Amino acid sequence: MRSIARSGRLLRALAQLLPNAELSLIHERPWHSLTFCGVQVCISVTVAPRYHADAMTRFVQNLPEHEFDLCGQLVADIAVVETGATESPLRFMIDALLLDA
Repeated sequence: MRSIARSGRLLRALAQLLPNAELSLIHERPWHSLTFCGVQVCISVTVAPRYHADAMTRFVQNLPEHEFDLCGQLVADIAVVETGATESPLRFMIDALLLDA
């Protein structure tokens, strides 16, 4: 299925940014507007306690501005939407909107 391949590219890109994290796809939904087609993606991220510190704070702050290079796709919107900051290991959710380029 094409949409699975789309979220797979984003998962691989996030895995490069967070090599010590466990990433899992929570859901993926088709998305359409009058002029664009794409997919909404929700990803769960789990990070071991030893990697919490400043690296995770910088990642969360910089994620919306990060330029992703995904063949045939544009990351129109991406953000950390939920975090379990007091949990160990750290868990958070990423929501993204991927548009067909």
